[in-house]
Parts: sequence; C-alpha cells; structure tokens
Amino acid sequence: MKNIQPFYYIIAMAGLFMLAGLYLLIMQLMPAPEQTGVTIEPQSPDEGGSLYDFWFSSAEIYDLSVDHNLTGILFSTDEKMISLLDQDRKLRWDRSFSTAPRQAKLSSCGNYVVTGTEGGLLYFTSTDQEFRWEHDGFPIEHVAIAPNANWVAAARVDEEEEKHYIEFYDRDGELKWVLESGPVKNLHLSSEYLDQASIYFTHIQEEQPVFTAVNLEGEELWAYEGKHLAAVSRHGSRMAAADGKNLTVYDSQGQALWENELPFKPQTVLFNPQNYNRLLVYGNQEGADENLFYYDLTDLLLWSKRVADGSLFSFTADGQYILSSSWRHYREDYTQMKILNRQGEEVNNWEVAMRVEKLVKSGHPHLVVVGGEDGYIDLINLEPLLAETENDVATVPIYNPVSTEHRADEIKAPLYFIDENSNLVPVTRTFNDTDNPIQTAVEELIRGPARGSALYRTIPQKDISIDVDFSEEDGRLRLELPAELAELSGMNQSKTALDSMLLTVSSFSEVEDIILTVDGEPLEVFGEDLALDQPLSPYQWEKPVYIPVMSGNRYYLKILEAAPENDEKTELQHLVEQTLLACRVLPFVPSNLDLVDLRMSREKIQINLTQSFKRIFPEQVGEQKKLQAELLLDALLMTVFENSRAQRVEILVEGEAWEPPAGYPSLGRFRHRPYFINPEQ
Repeated sequence: MKNIQPFYYIIAMAGLFMLAGLYLLIMQLMPAPEQTGVTIEPQSPDEGGSLYDFWFSSAEIYDLSVDHNLTGILFSTDEKMISLLDQDRKLRWDRSFSTAPRQAKLSSCGNYVVTGTEGGLLYFTSTDQEFRWEHDGFPIEHVAIAPNANWVAAARVDEEEEKHYIEFYDRDGELKWVLESGPVKNLHLSSEYLDQASIYFTHIQEEQPVFTAVNLEGEELWAYEGKHLAAVSRHGSRMAAADGKNLTVYDSQGQALWENELPFKPQTVLFNPQNYNRLLVYGNQEGADENLFYYDLTDLLLWSKRVADGSLFSFTADGQYILSSSWRHYREDYTQMKILNRQGEEVNNWEVAMRVEKLVKSGHPHLVVVGGEDGYIDLINLEPLLAETENDVATVPIYNPVSTEHRADEIKAPLYFIDENSNLVPVTRTFNDTDNPIQTAVEELIRGPARGSALYRTIPQKDISIDVDFSEEDGRLRLELPAELAELSGMNQSKTALDSMLLTVSSFSEVEDIILTVDGEPLEVFGEDLALDQPLSPYQWEKPVYIPVMSGNRYYLKILEAAPENDEKTELQHLVEQTLLACRVLPFVPSNLDLVDLRMSREKIQINLTQSFKRIFPEQVGEQKKLQAELLLDALLMTVFENSRAQRVEILVEGEAWEPPAGYPSLGRFRHRPYFINPEQ
C-alpha cells in the first residue's frame, strides 16, 4: 500500500480550516436571533484563537464605544460591519454596510446607536432594533450622540465642492438644521442637562483650527481661533483647548478659567470624571523628561512623572485611579498595563497578550474595555487588582448617612466647607452645649473640616477670630470680621468665604438678619467686589433638592435650590427628577434609572422607579455597597420630605413593593425632626 506523505496531511488540514472559516463567515452574515450569542475571546499566550478569531484576526477596529453602565459594547471594523456585544462579550447583533462605518457611537444611556459611513449613510437604531431610521448624504467624518440620545450630530464632507457641513437631528430622525463649516476634526455633543447642552467641535479655517460652540438651534455661542478642542468634562461644564504647548480650560459659557504652558504639545487630555477641577495631560517628550502631568485647576500641578511614549489612559469611574497601557516600547504582541493612584504612584501592573490600541472607560465601578489592533475586545476587571491596595488604606466610611440622634447636652450645627469641585457642602458637627452656640459654630467653621474628610476650608486664615454679637430681642446677628478676611482677593474665594459664613449662621432659626462689620462699621463691599446690601437676610431654601456629590473617596449630600419648574410635570415630580439626574452621575448608579411616577395619598408618597433601581442592591452586601444605597435613598427621601407634608415616603419598583437583600436599609422612612445631614463621626 502506498504511504501518504506528511505534507498531504498539512494540505488537508489547511483545507478544513478554510472551509470552517468560510462556514463561520456565512453564519455571521445570516440574521440570528438576539438571544443566541457568540463569545469573542481574546487570544492568550498559551492558547490559539478560536475559529472566530482565526477568521477575523486581521480586522481593524475603527471605533469602540460603551454605555455608562457597560451593558453594551459597540465597535465598528474594516469588515464594513458594526457589532453590539453584551457585558459578557456575547454578540447581541451586528449589521453590515456597503462602505466602511468609521464612526459608531453607543449612547451613554445604552439604548441607542448611531453610525456614520464613508458612503454617507447615517444610521440610527435602538439597541433592541425595534426603532430605527437612516439618512443618505455626503460622506460622514464624525458623529456624536447626546447622553440620553435625544440629539444626534454628524459632520459631512462634499469632496467635489470641498465643502463641509454639520447636521443636527432629533431622536426621531428629523433634520433640525445644517451648518456650513470648515473641515471638522472632532465633534462632541453634551449634555443631558439642557441648560448646558451644546455642540463643541474643532474645524479648520484658513489653515488654522477654530474651537467652536453652538447651541441646539445651530447658533454660534463663541469661537476661539488657533485653538483645538482637546477634552470635554462628562456633563460639558468644562472644556480644554490646546494651542501648541498652551492649554486653556473654559467653562460652559466660554469663559477662560485656567491656562498653562506645557513642556510639550498635549496629545491626551482627560478630566477626572468625578472632579472636573482635576486634569490629566500627556504628551510625547524626548529623553527622560516627565510627560504625564496631573493638574488641579486651583492649585496647579499636583504631580508629574515619566511614562512610556504612546501610552493610552483612562480614569476609573470613581476618579480615584488612572489606568494606562503601552506596547510600543514593550515586547511584541504584549501590552504593559499600570494603575496609578491619585498621587501618581504605581499601585499595580500586569501584562495582557494583545496590542491594546483602544482603552475605553465607562461608569462601571471596576470594568474597563480594551480593543486590540487585530480586532480583539476584552474587559479588564480592576476589582481584584485594587483589592490589596485598598485593604492597606485606613478604613474610613465613604458616607455618613442622615442621622436623627440627638442628646440634650449637645449642640449640632451644619458647617459649610467645600469639596474638590468647590461645592459648598454642609457637615454636621457636634459640640457641647454652650451659652453662645452661634459663636462656637463660627469658631468651628474657622477651624476647618476634619482630617480625612476630603473637604477643604472656606476661610483661608485659621488663626483669625470673628466676634459674634446676637440680640435675642430683635434677632439681629452682628459678625465683627478681621480686616484680612473682609479684604480677600479673588472673586471665587471671596464668594465662598461669604456664603459659607452666611449659610452656617442661617441654620440658627432665631437669627432674623445679619450685619457684617469691620471696626464696628458695616461693610459695603466684601472681598473682591461683592457688594453688600445690609442687613443681610438669613438664607432659607424655598425648594431644596438634595443631591449627592463626591470628593476624594467620600460622598456627601449637598443642598441646591431647585431649577425652574417644567410646566408639564408636578412640582414634586420635577424635584425628584432633578435629584435622580444628579444621582446618575455617580459611578454605582445606572444611567437609565428614572422616575416612572409619584403616587400620593394622605398617608404617604411612593416614588415609583424603573427596574434598574435594583442594580444598586447586589446580593453580596458589603459596607461600601450599603452606604452607597443609603446615600441614594437619603437624597431621594430628603428631597420629598422637605418639599411635602408627607409623614412617610417609600420607594416602589415598576409599581410594586420590593425588598432589598438582607443587610441593606429599608426603602421606606417616616418623617423625623430634627435630622442631621453629613454628620461627622
């Protein structure tokens, strides 16, 4: 019998692999039900790729996008296809196009997708594919989608006429306006806060970049020639623009807040997702010079260090850590990943067996998505990588829930300090009963916040004294200020100091008016140009909204006066929705958490929330998870109690009563006074 030569086996095996790959390609092109998914596994150093990897190993990822809660991962490739994966990296659906879909974005809420192709197709669909629309036109260079997907913007180019346009659509696909521009280099649409909603972009005019902002009607708000948009904070309250080595930060009104000259041209600029006064800046720097800078927009440079050229960066959702990746100066097909803490210190590092070309953050507490040059998608779980580091840190509660505990021999007073974002935050401090509690409260305000609170003093001089003279007969409070306090420089510092004093003494109900004096004479101007119409009235909240804020690794409740009411909704419903809007900024709150309705009776008010509310209460109860839940409940319940006469408030889920897992706080609460927010412990 004639022996079969070994190379015939090789040829036969190659043929089988080609047939298998062809079969998988046909299966990918055929429509499949949503519940059947294919898991895309990245190639490990010890294992060969699956047949799926074998066929698509040369795919180039054009765009990679995730929603806030990381329920979906969207990417487009040079195979003229977009694909939507779930958090387990199983394929929910994909769609082919006749030309390359270079732009593909998933809305922050996770419910909608917009895609722009080189052939000019603008394609919009809900992630369940039950709603969609599309428009043909000139080739698309950029697309942007609002966090809540109410608006879509697209930048097109008419190559024959050498003209460029920005189109603006609503969610239903209606074209609202078209704006002619120069060549568009980037495009950003924010935010779900309507008073800040704007379109920011860079376009080229006369060979110079122009950083431009337009409103939702297509009207130009402001523009800066010679500047390139480098970064936008999460809700559009801050923008960074670069001009060579100069970097400028603007507010949403286009006012310059901060400017600095860097030792390099910035390549990556990122705002901290929880602290928009913190800014990470990276650029290539020859030699061994430092090329990664972390700024505080009030205190300038916090730290700098040297990292590998070509690195990618992302913040964790809570803003506490920075993730970096680099393979360009590492051995082939491997990427060095590092985690830096808030001080710029490396706390962990590891390798992944792929060339990481894209690093995408979301609002998920500990998951980050990476994309490789060969089409691999992977999720990195940072939780075990940070566990050892966080165990070494002194355990401080991340939040002190609202308290009703009060003893007859003590005084509790709210003192107003500022957080990392310059929010005035009330902190309840306890001190012994005294004949002059207002004097004691003012002295405690001067002393400043407690160590480890992640808060900052509002009165810069801690060695001064303020004399308090209160008349019980007419309720008049006189505060005799030292000259150095009354003559503070800087508008922001002056306003912060003044507001913190007035809010602190306003918490005493017996105070009816306030007079600020220096050398016994009433002040006409405080600090830098803050005119005073004395006597001043104590501040009383008309429609208080309780919202959570984050400073460092701590959470606090802040009180805001409610924004103008929407005529289509009840007043209380409007206030609760404002609280929910603020809560969705937090890394542990689902971005699709919404109010279904309010149910009111004589006995109680029920806050009916969407199903995603349950995700705040995972089965494994830890102290941090419990305190996060208490923070959200405090914000919602306090907003309702302070704006109604309800004696009991409780939360429903899709109209039904629901009990969280054991260990979590109850979803119902009775009115109780007095109460104390952010009590110091």
